[in-house]
Amino acid sequence: MYSIAKKLLMITAVALLIPRFCHAQGLEPGNLIGVHVVTVTLNANATMDDFINFYVREVLPEYEKNWPGLKGYLLKSFFPDSKNKFAIVWLFKTVEDRNRNFNPDGTANQLEKAALQKVKPIEEKLKRLYGAYTVQYTREDDWVVQ
Repeated sequence: MYSIAKKLLMITAVALLIPRFCHAQGLEPGNLIGVHVVTVTLNANATMDDFINFYVREVLPEYEKNWPGLKGYLLKSFFPDSKNKFAIVWLFKTVEDRNRNFNPDGTANQLEKAALQKVKPIEEKLKRLYGAYTVQYTREDDWVVQ
């Protein structure tokens, strides 16, 4: 129960904060928001600041370049007990922008697979220089603005 309440609190916070991050664009009906909690494992000589800076400056733009209609954000938890945890928020302009890369059954189609291959080098560079992250995907990650 605590996990669900914490996730709902985080989703609410994200929904309230995204307009601030979107530079006054705000959320619009039909936008799709994906919220994914990630756990970071740093390399021995890397700092969390190194990881964050590289992810925001290099990784997110690479995803945005390869998924039309996508904007990405990295969020730090408000609560200090969430050490090495962040949220990645993917904001799609429309549900169709998100669905363009998936088959009707939810599996990745060729566009999705090709885009994932294009971001693989920057993900590998992140892993090599600073560390890795894991994501636990659930069916409760994606939300549509009403």
